[in-house]
Amino acid sequence: MGKIITVNFRGDELYGFENDDGVFVALKPMVEAMGMPWESQRQRVRKDPILNEGARLIQVPFGRGGAQEQLCLRESLVQGWLFTIDSTRIKDEQVRQRVQMYQRECYAVLHEHFIGKAQRPEMEIDAEPDDKPTLTERRQLVTEARQTFGTAAARQLWFRNGLPIVPAMLKPEGQGELFEIPRLIGSDAT
Repeated sequence: MGKIITVNFRGDELYGFENDDGVFVALKPMVEAMGMPWESQRQRVRKDPILNEGARLIQVPFGRGGAQEQLCLRESLVQGWLFTIDSTRIKDEQVRQRVQMYQRECYAVLHEHFIGKAQRPEMEIDAEPDDKPTLTERRQLVTEARQTFGTAAARQLWFRNGLPIVPAMLKPEGQGELFEIPRLIGSDAT
């Protein structure tokens, strides 16, 4: 096993693994984060000829009871797997909403890929308020931004609010959104 890549997606800790043959994402933590039964999703991957080609059992150093094998899917196929899930058939409302949140992220990433960031209009940013928030309030704002909008927004807010900076913070981010894993490989994330 190569480098472990940790991704915090909307409060869920997900894991990717960089191997010689590509980046693979551990599916079980993602399935459990959405609240779906693992076995049915494992079978879905194994029955689909394309997904099964991109599936690998990878020995991971963590888990209940220590190291164990995890079914992982090539990162480029994760979106395709998510689109095989018919959320309208999920009876539990909370699980359905979680699955749809992950699927929305897929759509957004695909849109971003084909349309590109350059075509998005810049949002107006309000001027700084007269009464500057305290250091604690600024840190809380960054935490809330990360939970709501992801690490990229939190990172920008950190710098914009003049919070303390160390040299390691000027390198590419160590964590990212769910489908930013290829960009993370060059970072120091372990």
